[in-house]
Amino acid sequence: MSWPDDERAPPVHRFDAIVADETGRHSRDGCPLGSLVPELADSDELARTVLARAFDEWQNHLTEGLRRMQARGRLSAGADPERLATATMASLQGGLLLSQVRRDPGQLRAALDAALAYLRQHRPR
Repeated sequence: MSWPDDERAPPVHRFDAIVADETGRHSRDGCPLGSLVPELADSDELARTVLARAFDEWQNHLTEGLRRMQARGRLSAGADPERLATATMASLQGGLLLSQVRRDPGQLRAALDAALAYLRQHRPR
């Protein structure tokens, strides 16, 4: 997956890169981590905990990025970065799943647009 090099890139640029990647893969394969969950989470406790840690690490990066945005005044002081990161992860995972099954990256675009709209609700006023 290609990401903008500048960590200060707005979320919309990062989301655009994710959709471009999904489009380039013709909406095949979905998320490598997300694809393993239904296969392993209920049958292999060790695998489930490894997957949970991987998702936690990924989400922690989002949370930390949102905290940096908050510290710079780009996210309202009352926003909850952990909750916003969870919502963003859910949108990403759901969008990847729908894109994969429908072979339509527009599904991911719609999910990430919803995440972006939610993030924008927490701009400073």
